[in-house]
Amino acid sequence: MTKYAVSRRVPYSIEQVFKIAGDVASYKEFVPLVKRSVVRNKTTLPDGRIAFDAEISVSYSKLGIQESMTSKVTIDPVRMIVKSHCADGPVKVLDSEWKLIEVDARTTEIQFAVDFTLKSRSLQFLISGMFDMMLRKVLRAFEQRAHKLYGAVAA
Repeated sequence: MTKYAVSRRVPYSIEQVFKIAGDVASYKEFVPLVKRSVVRNKTTLPDGRIAFDAEISVSYSKLGIQESMTSKVTIDPVRMIVKSHCADGPVKVLDSEWKLIEVDARTTEIQFAVDFTLKSRSLQFLISGMFDMMLRKVLRAFEQRAHKLYGAVAA
């Protein structure tokens, strides 16, 4: 599997950032390449975690990529973690984790990790070369989403 991890501190509360990370149904509105995001079968588990299926469609016309996949997502509001697992569509396996750490009342460290293996070895090779850049774009998109929802941060 190919593993990538990026982190970034953002000037928003952990609750604000967690709300964005857990709102998978809205990913189509701000995450690069995501054209469709639908949540199904949402349930609250006995320990308070929330689990659901998320169907995500991605499109990258420059490479002729248009794929859909369904992930099992678990949101843990106590540990401030959003995890997903997918073994569908173009991937053999795709695991991701958003882990949020409160630095102070108005600063959150986002740790985003992705572990994946694609069914196509040539596509795996091609995407692996630019995946770090893609993850950084996703983090920037989340920060821009926070700016849109919660406003600019005072310097």
